[in-house]
This record gives sequence, structure tokens and C-alpha cells, in this order.
Amino acid sequence: MPERTSGLRAVVGSARTNGALRRVSLAYGCFIGAEWGVWIALLVFAYEHGGTAASSLMALVQVVPSALAGPVLGGLADRRRPGRVLLLGAAVQVASMAGAALSVACGAPPAVVFVLAPITCVGVSMTRPAQAALLPSVVRTPEELTASTVLTAWVEQAGKLVSPVVTGVLLATSGPAVALAAAAGLAAGAGLLVWGVPGAESEPQPLALGAGARDNLAVAWRDPATRLLLGVDLFYQSFAGMLDLIAVVLAVSVLGLGHGGPGYLTATVAAGGLVAGAATAQLVGRTRLAGVLVLGIAAATLALALVAVVPTTAAAVALLAVVGMGSSVFEVAGLTLLQRAAPSDALAGIFSLRESLMDVGLAVGVVVVQVAVVVGGYRAALVVPAAMALVLLALAWHPLQRAEAGARVPQVEIRLLRSIPIFRSLPGPALEGVARRLVPVRVPSGTVVVREGEEGDRYYAVADGTLSVHRQGRRVATLGRGHGFGEIALVHGIPRVATVVADTDAVLYGLDKDPFVLVLTGHPAAARSARQVADDRLPPAGPAPEAAPAPAAGPDPVRSGPRPGRRPPGAR
Repeated sequence: MPERTSGLRAVVGSARTNGALRRVSLAYGCFIGAEWGVWIALLVFAYEHGGTAASSLMALVQVVPSALAGPVLGGLADRRRPGRVLLLGAAVQVASMAGAALSVACGAPPAVVFVLAPITCVGVSMTRPAQAALLPSVVRTPEELTASTVLTAWVEQAGKLVSPVVTGVLLATSGPAVALAAAAGLAAGAGLLVWGVPGAESEPQPLALGAGARDNLAVAWRDPATRLLLGVDLFYQSFAGMLDLIAVVLAVSVLGLGHGGPGYLTATVAAGGLVAGAATAQLVGRTRLAGVLVLGIAAATLALALVAVVPTTAAAVALLAVVGMGSSVFEVAGLTLLQRAAPSDALAGIFSLRESLMDVGLAVGVVVVQVAVVVGGYRAALVVPAAMALVLLALAWHPLQRAEAGARVPQVEIRLLRSIPIFRSLPGPALEGVARRLVPVRVPSGTVVVREGEEGDRYYAVADGTLSVHRQGRRVATLGRGHGFGEIALVHGIPRVATVVADTDAVLYGLDKDPFVLVLTGHPAAARSARQVADDRLPPAGPAPEAAPAPAAGPDPVRSGPRPGRRPPGAR
């Protein structure tokens, strides 16, 4: 029987025993710290030199080039070793951040910093896709892959909480130059951590500028529910862009918190999101999420609007924590609904399109805040998100209900996955995403489900019945509900190491490799990287090892006929 360790113990154990995973995760934490630190420091620097207009321009000169170059730079991890792409991104960040810090310290014209800012953001754009593509090549077991997903989420949340606070302290005590230098130091530390972890070699691929994005957009546009939920997600990203700029205006000009204030207020929003994170786990498997989505939007935008009514530090901190809570619920509910609505064969493209739209949403949010401040002052900037949310909900409420009504919620599959250690620690949207892609398979007693030496490309979860595991002719284990088998092949692409036979009539749920990795990581680059790693580790084409003896069986309904996504034996 497999050991039923808790999710927390599994994640910590993976980080402790796998040095490469630990280094890559710590490097990602440094990247997140540098990203948030330089973003806040540059916004504050620009606000010092030109108020809201300059701060808005600083945000746009970072976001717009990143949005344009992001798809190309993110694709580097598909054509080069992802660890080396991470190193390149770190080098770009260190050079631009250090250059900005030196320019500020030496009193260079602000225009110099405005020129360096987009280079910094372009370097950051390489980080997430390369990180996602690197993870499958440093984990050793599927359990470590699930643990790495959770660990990455923890590290990102910690970076969003700690980095703004530290940046705020540095801005308050030493100024933007030191804060920018600290961000450069974090980027350098990240580069050192991933040094020597190159990742799997990628096959050279042609660079098709914009073709993939156009195809993904066309798929999304043809599906009304997907189109609607991507629009809702775009509003969420716009709201995030508004918050970043509003935090600077509030802290410096309204609350009088000084240059460190934007960092403290940003950390308050992150803390609220972290608190709500535990509650969002309860959303998994809920049949009705449209109401939850609306509640999250309303809570976040109305709490921000109330800051205009009570513009005190204590009230702002409390209300911004509510903003973070509502935003977290909004994001998780929206992502879960998007996974339910998106066509299963287009999920990778939809995820990729969502990433491309993130920077677009941030840019829209920055422009909206700037216009609102010019027209009606800071109070207008606080109220505008609520007004936009009201319009959005009026237009989207009934379509959201229709999209929700047409989606199947895999409650039985979710309960099954929660009983299996390899999936237990997954975040809610990822768990439901895996459950939605399980395919029921009924096998009669005596059926050979998998044979030792065969190519492995599918995972099976046992929902009912009893199966026996044979290795080299010996019975070595018995499987029942809450067990699974075949998972190693999903990550490493090696032949089956055992034969599994149904002792009784059994009900299994099958999951192919690519959707498993894609939903698990939430990033198409990781799915492509895992496939490449698996292909590289396949043995040369030729006779398979002799299968272990197993009880006699009739026709094999599980293995007969082609299956979607299955490679011919030995194919590369």
C-alpha cells in the first residue's frame, strides 16, 4: 500500500531531497522578488518626477514592449534549453536593473531610467515560461512534479507578500537607487541558482511570429463561453493594473505614507489574497461558480471604492486586504470556469492566449486610472473599477449562467483524485482540470491492463475493483480504489516496469500524458518540455523487453484500437 503522506509533507520532502528542484524553486522566488521590487521602485521613481502621468507612462513603457515581445521570448524555451533561457533572462534583468540603479544614484536624467525600464520587463518576460519548461526535466517522479507545482505557487505568493514590504522599507530609508540595486541582486542570485541546471535539449523550431497567437484567438472567438470568460479574465488583469498605480497615488499623495507606502499597500493586497487562498480550495467541484465569481468582483471593487469614502490609513489597509481576498476568489473562480468551458483539445492554446492577454490587461488598467485621475482626481480612480465591474456584470451575468449550465462538473472524479496522494496537494483549479480529462475505462476480470516492457503513455486511477501487479513473473502488490498506476510514464516516457491485471471486474479512469502535465503546471511550455524529456528518454526502437508472465486473458479491450495522442512504439 502506498504511504498516505500529507500534501505539505510531500511538498517539503520533494524540496529537501531533490537539490535541482530546490534550486529552481528558490531561483523562481528570487525572480518574483526582483519583478515586484523593480516594478514598485520604478513606479515610485516616476511619481517623484512627474506625478500620476509619469508613473502611468513608466508602467506603459514596461508593459507594452513585454506584451509585444512576450510570445516570442516565451517561445525561446521551446527552442533552447530552458535553464539557459532563465540565465539569459537573469543577465538581462541584472544589467538593466543595475543600470537603472546607477542612473538614479548618479542623478542621470529620468529619461535614462525610462529607457532601461522596458529592457528590465523584457527580461522578466522570459522567466515564467522558461521556469515552467524547466520543471519537468528536474523532477524525478510524478509526485515531485505535483509537489513542484504547489511549491511554485507557494514561492510566488511569498514573493508577492515579502518583496513589496522589503522594497517599501528600502524606498523609505534609502530611496529608489538602493531598491533597484536590491532587485538586481535578487536577479543575480536567481541566475546563480539555476547555473548548471540547463534542462532538456529542445529541437530547433521555426519562429512563426504571431501565428500561434492568431490561431489561439480564432479558437477562443469561435466558442462563446471561452470568449466570455477570457473577457472576464481580461477585466481581472486590468483591475490588477489599476491597483498597482492606485497604490502609489494613495500612499504618497493621499495617506502620506511616503515612498515606502506603495510597497506596504501592495503587500496588504497580497496578504488578503493569501488569507483567501485557503477558502478557494472549497470551490473545487462546486456546480455553481458564477455567483462566486460575481461575489469576488463585487467585494474587490466595492472595497476599493470605499477607500474614497474613508481615506485613512487604517481604513485603507483593512479595505485593501478585502480587495486582495475578493481578487483571489475572483481569479480562482474565473480560471476554474475557463477550464470547464474551453474545448479540451484547445486547452493549451487557451492558456497561452490568456498569458498573452495579461500584459494587455495591465496596460488597459494603467490607462483607465490615468484618465480617471485627470478627469476626477484620485477618488474617481478608486470608484471607476466598481463602475466598470457593474457594467461587466450587467452584460455578462446571463451568459455566465448559460456557460455554467452547459459545463459538466466531474464530482466523482474529483473525489477519486483527492484519495490519491499524487494529486492530493494540487491547487483547486488544477485538480478539477485533471478530473475533467479522466476517461472512464471498464475492464473485465482477467484483463491485462498494462504489460511490462510496453510503451507507457497513460495513467490509470482505480475507482472500483481489485488489480494485481506482477514484476518479472512475481506478484508484488494489490491495487484497489484510491490507488493508481502508470504515472512514471507520464513524466519520463519509459516502458512499463510491471504488468497489471484485473483480478475482478474493475472501473478505471485513464489520463494521457500531455493533458496531465498541461493541467498540472498550467503552462503549455511545461507540457512541451515534458514531452521532449520523455521522448529523449525512450529506448531506441526495436524489440521490447520480454513481458513478464501474467494470468491468461482474453481480448484486451483497454489496449485494442488507437487512442488519441498515442505515439507509435519507438517514435520520436
